[in-house]
Amino acid sequence: MKKGLLLLVFLIIVGCAKDEDFIQIDPVQEVPESLEIFDLIGIKLESAIVHDRVAMNVKLETSGYYRVKIRHGLNNELISQERIEAKEGDNILKVYVSSLDKSGYLIQLTDDDHNLLGAESFVVQ
Repeated sequence: MKKGLLLLVFLIIVGCAKDEDFIQIDPVQEVPESLEIFDLIGIKLESAIVHDRVAMNVKLETSGYYRVKIRHGLNNELISQERIEAKEGDNILKVYVSSLDKSGYLIQLTDDDHNLLGAESFVVQ
């Protein structure tokens, strides 16, 4: 009985732990040629075929809070979203996708009111 109670407490604690973020802002200021965006606003992935992570550039007109959403490519189901604080201009991000199933996905950039600013497709292999 005591072991069962300890196991239950452990599972509750682990279940309440915060999930690891799938987006990290890269402090590197220089934009690689493969991530250059010539428009005022946009989103660009380094590669459409992804294994564990992919670099992404998010270019914005103004600093503020934005959302990066990952949707399943077949049924548009929202898989994950993260609210980020981004600066005006280029923002290089690392997107971690190792927890996603092998399939096609859509990554979207929206403002804090969920208005779509850009989208790119990618495949996890």
